[in-house]
This record gives sequence, C-alpha cells and structure tokens, in this order.
Amino acid sequence: MSIKERNQDMHMVAELIQVHLPKTLNTLNDSALCKDICAVLAINLRRIAADIENSANAWDKRTYHSKADALRRENAWAGQAAEVSEIFAYSPKRFDTDDLARLQRIIPTDLELLQRPRFKNVEDMRGAAAAARKTVLKPPK
Repeated sequence: MSIKERNQDMHMVAELIQVHLPKTLNTLNDSALCKDICAVLAINLRRIAADIENSANAWDKRTYHSKADALRRENAWAGQAAEVSEIFAYSPKRFDTDDLARLQRIIPTDLELLQRPRFKNVEDMRGAAAAARKTVLKPPK
C-alpha cells in the first residue's frame, strides 16, 4: 500500500467516525447500520495498521530504528481502534452513544476530513458486518 492509499483510508476513517456514525446513531437511531459502519471501520483500520507495520519494518531494515519506532508509536491507535470497531460490529448489544464516544477517544481527532464526502449514501454499507464476518474479519468466538 502506498502512502497515498493509506491517506485515503485515513480520510475514510475520519469521515465515518466524524460524520456518518454520529449521524446514523443520533438521527436515524439505526444500531444495525452503525454496526455495519463499524465493520467497514475495522477493515480500514486493519489495513492502516498493517501498512504502518510494513513501513516500520522497511525502516528497520535500513537501520533507521528510531524512525520506525516513532512511526509505530504515532500510529499505535490504529490496531486498537480496529479491535474495538470489530467488537462493536459483532456485539449483540445495541450500538449506543457510549460506544461512539469510546471510538472517538481512541481515533485521533486531528484526522483530516475532506470537503467532498467519499460516501454519498451510507445505506450502501448495510450488510457489511455479515459480509466481513465471512471474508475479511475473524469470526466471533
């Protein structure tokens, strides 16, 4: 994954966590769609975390250990946020404002939100949790 692709994923995470998840929860009060958005978040955050680790490993190979460690520290939130998002996606409990607040505490608030939204209709994400369970994300225990 290139830095451009990682930045696109970061923008997508920012849009989902700052715009669509609060709107879906507060306006539509649709817990199932919130869980589907969490599944999409988990997938993107896992991609970001894996790319950060690959980049850091490349720096380690070039013996730029302090730069690699700084990159890992700076982006350690991505792996944790992916796990929490995945838990919310598969939890039988309704997604609520406390869950949203927990995600917003983990994910940095300084992520840039683009002027032009990437998602015109979040309804297109409906069913993402079920699809991800079968393909990308690990099945619940």
